[in-house]
Amino acid sequence: MENYGYGSVIGSSSAPYVNSLLPSSAFATNYYGVSHPSLPNYLALTGGSTYGISSDCTTCWVSARNLADNLEATGSSWKAYMESMPSPCFIGDSYPYAQKHNPFIYFNDIRTNTSRCQAHVVPYTQLATDLGSTSTTPNYAFITPNMCNDMHDCGVAAGDRWLQSQVPQILSSPAFRVQRSLLVLTWDEDDIGAGNHVPTILLGGGIGVGARSAVTYNHYSLLHTIESARGVSTLTTNDAGSPAITDLFSQTVPTATPCAGASVTASPLSPMPATTQVTFKASSTNCPNPRYEFWALPPGSNAWQVLQSYSASTTFTWNTNGLAGGSYLYTVWARDAASSGTTCSYLGCNDSFVPALTYRLTTGACTSVTDAVSALSPQASGTSITFTASSSGCANPRYQFWILPPGGSWQIAKAYSSGNTFIWNTTGLAPGSYMYTAWARDAASTGTQCSFLGCNDAFFAAKTFSLTRQTCASVNDTPSLSSPQLSGSGITFTAGSTGCANLRYQFWIRPPGGNWQVVRSYSATNTYAWNTSGLAPGNYLYTAWVRDASSTGTQCSSFGCNDAFFVAQTFRLTTQPCTSVSDIPSPASTQASGTTITFTAGSTGCPRPLYQFWIRSPGGTWQIARAYASSNTFSWTTALPAGSYLYTAWVRDASSLGTQCGSLGCNDAYFVALPYGLT
Repeated sequence: MENYGYGSVIGSSSAPYVNSLLPSSAFATNYYGVSHPSLPNYLALTGGSTYGISSDCTTCWVSARNLADNLEATGSSWKAYMESMPSPCFIGDSYPYAQKHNPFIYFNDIRTNTSRCQAHVVPYTQLATDLGSTSTTPNYAFITPNMCNDMHDCGVAAGDRWLQSQVPQILSSPAFRVQRSLLVLTWDEDDIGAGNHVPTILLGGGIGVGARSAVTYNHYSLLHTIESARGVSTLTTNDAGSPAITDLFSQTVPTATPCAGASVTASPLSPMPATTQVTFKASSTNCPNPRYEFWALPPGSNAWQVLQSYSASTTFTWNTNGLAGGSYLYTVWARDAASSGTTCSYLGCNDSFVPALTYRLTTGACTSVTDAVSALSPQASGTSITFTASSSGCANPRYQFWILPPGGSWQIAKAYSSGNTFIWNTTGLAPGSYMYTAWARDAASTGTQCSFLGCNDAFFAAKTFSLTRQTCASVNDTPSLSSPQLSGSGITFTAGSTGCANLRYQFWIRPPGGNWQVVRSYSATNTYAWNTSGLAPGNYLYTAWVRDASSTGTQCSSFGCNDAFFVAQTFRLTTQPCTSVSDIPSPASTQASGTTITFTAGSTGCPRPLYQFWIRSPGGTWQIARAYASSNTFSWTTALPAGSYLYTAWVRDASSLGTQCGSLGCNDAYFVALPYGLT
């Protein structure tokens, strides 16, 4: 496994399965990796050295004798099983397979011997076949999960789930059931935050079940232990000089006495209300150190859930508060502390189990429900109506509100929740007779009665609520300034209406020779500010429409619908162009380059002049130095080459788009360009 220190795994709620193994394992509590990052640790486990490698390199091949060589030399079989490896003896990375977690591929005498490599370094899928018999299970197997399942990329919980699905298959294989076999679970390194202290757990025959060792061990110690167990020589002074892990093994191979006759009792007896604390008590026969695991299957589910993992405790208290009512199945598994389980399934292994029993949880169903409205029927469409429900007979009521529109079908207005109110927004709804109701059920109830619409404990007999339409009778539209006005003036239109309570106004403008345009859609605001800046002079038409919030309009045309409209009136926009412009520099020409020159323009004939300033460099083209604005000054801060520059100013009134135009643009008047010298 990968990259988590002792404290991140042992005792962690993210690793329930790993921690459940501890009572039936031997545990090296003071075990350490030898380096960082991953690859040097893997090489130490299989070669007795890091070979000076301090990275996860992919082409740092090693020419050295290794554990596989010594195993073969003494007649021991071996295989390395690599999860997600694309093919036997694959070289390189293929995510989620990572070569850095496969030490054997780095040894030249394995990698370059194709037939040997393909026979021994294989994808993990081969393990299931090899575990089928003792003859096909190798004497030494090295297993590496992929980058997610080894905890490297996906965290402790993902790796723990993978171990829970894989370890039982290994422990229940013939090699473990009928002969002396050992499974060692270790981590390559910590997270570089705890001195490389990592968990190492031993499972199988020959271990002292429940044994704990505080002796300082490391990866070289584990290699030395394997060498001693298989009777092969050590590889380097590292493994030869590191203590083999001997204190976690018993003198003789313990013979597990499997549990039999598992049974369980429940107190109080079924059925009971959801909220009851139910205590299950397990027992078994034949085994000296029974361990029990409690399971449950909720109603309507096909996924069994572990309520309490294997432990020495014979009891489990089931907190049913908040659980749905219905029939739950429950069972207990039993196995001896020295047993890995005599029978296995996809769920795990046990020595004995209780055939599933039923426990029924009942609910305190609601017996009645009411649904009160905040305003009496009828009300105008657009009114907000609040429905308030209440119930009896249930401790934790949940309410669902329904509306049936005229000629329609029932609709859930608000789904089941603890909130007992629903605000009905009737804006835009057609007038007519609506029906309303509320359902109630307890939080622990799925409903005591059902129909094609769903289930409830109780329902409110549907009642009628009528929505009416209130239409506006008339509308006026008054401009803040009388026509005519200069283009650029700000005109505010104010509308008023009679005959309706919840007014909605829409404003329209039609430009000269153009089409009607909605300048502000229906809203409760009765004013519209018309910005005429830049608009061409001419006769504009304006109008306003009105309708009540409860009305979709009593009259319609191709433009839309309204209750009433204001007869369109004309508003004339005029223009008053400027007749002349001046442009005076200060200081006067000629000046040294870098001097700040201020140009000041003046004009005649127009009330709201806008000025644009131009500069042309020697031999260049005209450039806008400052675009049209109401300010009549422009500061020319120069750091330009010496020479004769031309300057000019244009003017137009805010109501004018310009009375004369050229390739450079439009103006009412322009200042005849003059030179300005820079030295």
